[in-house]
Amino acid sequence: MTREAYNQTRIFENKFNLDNLIDGSKRDEIRVWCLSGASDPQVVFIAKNDNSNSWTLRTISFYQTMRDSIYADYTRILRPSSIDSLNLNQYWILKSQSNLYNGDSYGCMDGGDIFIEMADSLRYRFMWYRCPAINKYKDSAFLLATELADKFDALAVEH
Repeated sequence: MTREAYNQTRIFENKFNLDNLIDGSKRDEIRVWCLSGASDPQVVFIAKNDNSNSWTLRTISFYQTMRDSIYADYTRILRPSSIDSLNLNQYWILKSQSNLYNGDSYGCMDGGDIFIEMADSLRYRFMWYRCPAINKYKDSAFLLATELADKFDALAVEH
């Protein structure tokens, strides 16, 4: 499952002309992919540190199967307090579903996925969670992934 999830993000990365994060990034960056198996649009949140104290949040809503798939694409500047409240350092050590004890047992028939990618100048991290809304009370990793996606969603529409 990890390979499938990873390959799916690479396809979207190319489709949306996003920088490849695998070898690290000049600037701190975190991507949260919220993908639903049954409904569109899908969304990716991309938080990027533009300099030492300035972060932006780009939100891309898209249809998975349509050729011209981008539904909405916008960027906003985040307040430093917004980034601080996310406590992003905890995600560098958060276990991916594939690293959880019996990680393959968490799932559902037709649920969504959350993929989290992080990069800085020295490292890259990829994590995936199947059916996080259903499993968030079974393991804290699912809860943290869901909370991060929800926080980015709230920041994307905050005025």
